[in-house]
Parts: sequence; structure tokens; C-alpha cells
Amino acid sequence: MFVLDVFLVMERVSFSFPEDDKAAREPSMPVALPAPVLNQSKPSIQTQPEAPAQDQHVPSIPNTQENKTTVEEFEHFNRTTEERPVIQEVVPPISVSKEEEVKPIQEQFQPSVQVPQNDFIPEQVEPSVPTPQKQEQFEKFLKKPSCDFSDFQFDLCDVEGDVRVHGRSSSVFSVTSLENYNYEANNETWSVRPHPRKYAVELMAKFREVKIKVADYAQVPKCDVIHNSAAIIFATGGLNGNYFHDFSDVLVPLFITSYQFKGEVQFLISNMQVWFILKYMGILRKLSNYEVIDYDKEGQVHCYPHVIVGISKHKDLCVEPSRAPNHNISTVEFCNFAKMVYSLERNAAINLGEGSAKKPRLLLIARTQSRAFMNTEEIVQLIEALGFEVVIGDARFSTDVGEFARLVNSVDVMMGVHGAGLTNIVFLPTNAVLIQIVPLGDYETVSEYDYREPAVDMGLKYLQYRISEVESTLTDLYPRDHVVFRDPESIQRQGWRTADGIYLRKQNVRLNITRFRPILESALDLLRQ
Repeated sequence: MFVLDVFLVMERVSFSFPEDDKAAREPSMPVALPAPVLNQSKPSIQTQPEAPAQDQHVPSIPNTQENKTTVEEFEHFNRTTEERPVIQEVVPPISVSKEEEVKPIQEQFQPSVQVPQNDFIPEQVEPSVPTPQKQEQFEKFLKKPSCDFSDFQFDLCDVEGDVRVHGRSSSVFSVTSLENYNYEANNETWSVRPHPRKYAVELMAKFREVKIKVADYAQVPKCDVIHNSAAIIFATGGLNGNYFHDFSDVLVPLFITSYQFKGEVQFLISNMQVWFILKYMGILRKLSNYEVIDYDKEGQVHCYPHVIVGISKHKDLCVEPSRAPNHNISTVEFCNFAKMVYSLERNAAINLGEGSAKKPRLLLIARTQSRAFMNTEEIVQLIEALGFEVVIGDARFSTDVGEFARLVNSVDVMMGVHGAGLTNIVFLPTNAVLIQIVPLGDYETVSEYDYREPAVDMGLKYLQYRISEVESTLTDLYPRDHVVFRDPESIQRQGWRTADGIYLRKQNVRLNITRFRPILESALDLLRQ
């Protein structure tokens, strides 16, 4: 079993990442184990990271052992007493060749049991996972996978009962009884690419499909590792490496999907990027009590009572309670969770209406490669003249998440040009103010969707400032009558890459101090409320 178990002796580690943003692949390793174990094997993964070369603080990864279920208890529901095999039998090690990988999973493994000759009688057995209501658990055991393909952002399949997962062949089996198994009705296979950016067809094609199949006992592989916890299969990659997409495409959807299990869930990660696991290990280990598994390289068969394939996404950086499991979490809940992960103590911004003698703190997100402030010194002088204490921060890829989170949590106002750095609003105290500066190029709608709506959901105050043409450095590159200024919408219609290449990659900002001053004054007014 491939798990991540990293012990580092240096506070910061430099990673080297190829330009095409594809991870260096780790060679497959055959695993030879005696018959079914109880999630005790924890070898480490030696994998090269995959993001831009930067220094990065790397937390250690805990190794926690799951609650155990005996093999006899787990297999009890699969056969009658007379047919139950001896537990001590040795299973040959699984070694899958390249030729075998392309075969159906049924052809790669021997059946777990012989097909019973007598009828299956439900009243004589009990479910493999004990619950207070045996009848309810029995119905769950025979429950058909519940798959939802209706959302435009993600597909998701929820499988309960005796669920067997083989990562290397990307197969998930929902085991049923012979009596309830109908070969014609259950001949359907569901396919899920477990990443919530479904509408980006070209991007999604890079992710492996996970096949979910209902099958009887004679068609499924034996369990090598038995778990009492649930499991979630999801993919990293895609647009990860951009701080906004790390949260909007993986971390918030993973929170939505996994929070219901209160830590009793294991993450099986496809297209696993080691840098992502290391950077966000603080969040991952608060959502799961168990080590992560590199799903694509895992050769053992893992058996769970509950498996979810895919993660559920609502809106960017938002949790909609009406759509969340059990309807008991919200965007505020996610922010509270994130603050708890990094031990942030400040719950509310300063209230200037209470006659506080303290100065409100303002964090200026200072980008360096694009959409940077060209007159930072002049901007800082204005902010300080209005009574703020100014802090300048640059949330780069290499920045330690916890360290920057503590800085953000210490301020009352955060301002910056539209971009990934504003994702740090998740760490702001309640009632703090976000000032988003919208660059030239018809980005009002995107800016509001990405940051205004989440900010309001998080209990923050929001102000927006759209720059004028003279405040954009694009005037240094194009004549004033160019289509870039006259008709930004026509540039947007040419596609994201074209618009991004001009308005987001080439543009910096020279704030007009006189024009911008009222925005800062409004921020002070909001802090007095």
C-alpha cells in the first residue's frame, strides 16, 4: 500500500517542478502480503513533487491506525457458516502486469468464494459492519450505488455495504448477494472522473476514470486490507498550484464531502501531487484520521463499508447548507474550521465605534509578477495618513499557509488586485473588510463571483474598486484607441487564454490616490458599524 509518511529534518524544503506541471511518476512496486490484513501496513511513498520550484514549509504526516474489524466478521455476511474459509489461509501476492492492467478486473483476480449451491437466505446472516439496526444495515448492504451526474461541476457516486477498491485498475465493486443479483439489471457500470471541474472537458480528460460496478461474490477480488472507516476517492491536479483553485476545486469540496464523517474517513487520491499533500497536510489530517493512499499506484484490494467517488462542489469558496450532507455546514463553518486548523485566535475585527484607541490594521496584497501596484509607496502613505497601520504581504506559492494565515487573521482590512492572493479571506476575522481592485478587461462579474459572494457568505464587509484606463499599465503597451480598451468583451469572447494573456498577465496598476481615497474612507466607516 502506498501511503505518505514523510519525516523531514529541515524547516523548509525546495522542490523542483517541470514546466509542463506534470508530476514525475513513481515506479510501481509489487506488494506481497499474507491474507487479509487490518490496515496495518504503512510504507512511505518516494515521489517527486510537481509544482513550481519554490521553498516550502513541510509539516510532518501522522501515521494513525484504524479501528480493526476481524476478517471473520467482515466476511461473515458473504457466505454461510459451512462455506466460510479458514482465516489463516495464505493469499498469493498480487502482481499486475501491463497486459493484465488492460483486462477487466474480474479477469485479474480469482473469485473470493465459490458460488453457493443453496439459496441465499438473508434471515440467517447479518451485515459485515455492525449497527444497532441490523435490518437497516442489511438493506444498506444490498443498496445499489447512488450516482449523481446532474451537476455541471462534478459527478459523484455514493456506494455503501461491502465495497472493494482496487486503485491500480481504477475499480470499485459494490458486492451483492446471489439472490438479489440480477445479471441483466446490474450489468451497468458507472464512470466518474473524481475532480469538480466537469465543464472543462479538455482538462478533465487528463484524469483517470473510476469504474463503479455492482457484482456478486464470485466476480470480485478478495480483501487485502479491511477498513472500518469510510473512504473518499478524489483527484488533485488540474489547476492546482494556483492558491484559489487549491481551495475552490479541492479543499472546500473535500470539506463539504468529508466533514460528515468526523475524521472517520480515508482519502484515496488519484493523480496525487506530493507538494499538495505536504502544503495542506494541516487541513487533510483534521478531516481524516488516517494516512492518505496514492490511489493510482495501489495494488492491494481495500474493503470499506462506505465509499464516495468524487467530491461535491457548490460555488467557488462557498458551502451551501441546503446542498451539504445533513444540511449542517456553511461557508462560515468552513472558515471556522480553517482557523481552527491553523490555531487562529482572532474571531472579530476591530470595532472603531467603541472608542478604541488602537489603529485598524490593513494588509496590502502586493503581487510581483502581474497585477502589481506600481506606486506602492504612494498608496502606503495615503493609507497611513487615514489612520491605518499598514502591513504588506505577498502570498507566493512558497509561502507557508499557516504563517500567512496568522498574518491575515491579525488585520481588519485586506486589499488587493483581483487574483489568487485574495483567497486568504478565509482567514480574516468576522466583520473585517475586503477591498477588491478590479483590473481593466471586463472582470466585474468574475470578481464578484470569485470573491464578493464568498466574502458576504463568510460574514465579511466588501468594497470594490474598478480601475480606469489611465490606472492600467496596458496604456504603455497599446494605443488608446486599441480594441483592448474599446471592446474588452470582444477579447473575452476569443477565449480565456487570449483574455488572460492580455488583461491578467500583462497588466499592472497605478492607483489614482485621489480617486481611491473614498474607498479607504468607506472601509473605516464599515469598521465603525
